Amino acid sequence: MVEQRELRVSQMTWEADGVVSLCLTRIESDDPLPPWEPGAHIDIYVPDGTTRQYSLCGDPDDRSCWKIAVLLEPKGRGGSAFVHDQLRVGDRLLVTRPKNHFVLEDAPHHALIAGGIGITPMMAMAERLARDGRPFHLTYGGRAAASMAFRRRLAALGDRVSFLAEDTDGRPDLEAILRELPDGGLVYVCGPVGLLRAVEKAAEAVHGLDQDVIRFELFSRTGVEPREPVTVDSDTYELVLAKSGHTLRLTPESNILEVALALGVEVENDCRDGICGSCTTQIVSGTVDHRDLVLTKKEQAAMDTMMICVSRPTCPRLELNL
Repeated sequence: MVEQRELRVSQMTWEADGVVSLCLTRIESDDPLPPWEPGAHIDIYVPDGTTRQYSLCGDPDDRSCWKIAVLLEPKGRGGSAFVHDQLRVGDRLLVTRPKNHFVLEDAPHHALIAGGIGITPMMAMAERLARDGRPFHLTYGGRAAASMAFRRRLAALGDRVSFLAEDTDGRPDLEAILRELPDGGLVYVCGPVGLLRAVEKAAEAVHGLDQDVIRFELFSRTGVEPREPVTVDSDTYELVLAKSGHTLRLTPESNILEVALALGVEVENDCRDGICGSCTTQIVSGTVDHRDLVLTKKEQAAMDTMMICVSRPTCPRLELNL
């Protein structure tokens, strides 16, 4: 089961055009909130009962408040409109415990690249790296300076942050960033799908740089091109849920998460879109067509885990640790 808690909106602050931050605190106690690390996010429940994911962007050492920032997206699914139009200081909000699928790994250098509201997880990462004295540079791009949140806070990091407003400064030179990355360095990307694809293209262009140096986080599949399904030789396959003892005959198009839940098998899940990583499941045996936006190419090739909300089998028999 997903751990939930009700928190109070204790503060709302305009951070930029269309961006509001929320400070969420305990309702009846001063006990510290659960700890979190840079890159973590929480899910908030909106009135229709669904969830939206938002990165924690405050100070991990301040456990009196969880801070998130929300961009108003007119074409979104309704989460940002709820926060901007309905939520007010004093209101209560149901949220999940922090989860982290965007972990800040050890490396000799970190190149952080943020686009728009993608700055939210990057701030905590940059501040942690600065505090620990580890080499990094943050490139922060946005459509215009007025839409770029947290500029004053990030300015405290000095020349380790580059601000690029597209309407006056143009777009970042991604190939230059990749060329300057030392051996063993890592690139962290958060922003629109187009930014991620541009970073991947730059990585390919720079001496054939291995894309496994890229770590990324997305909260929407908007802009992701539909993939052609991998052809399988059979109309059905055998699905074995090893822990719960179920063996089923299914078509490759069957949604494994929905099947497991219908059988009463408890599986943590949130987005059901392959972007939050909640339903990550261990593969005991078999191969799959990975359709998620969480696992790296190296992790996908290893065939150790899969996102059962979107990925599909490519084998006659798939056994999972469920």
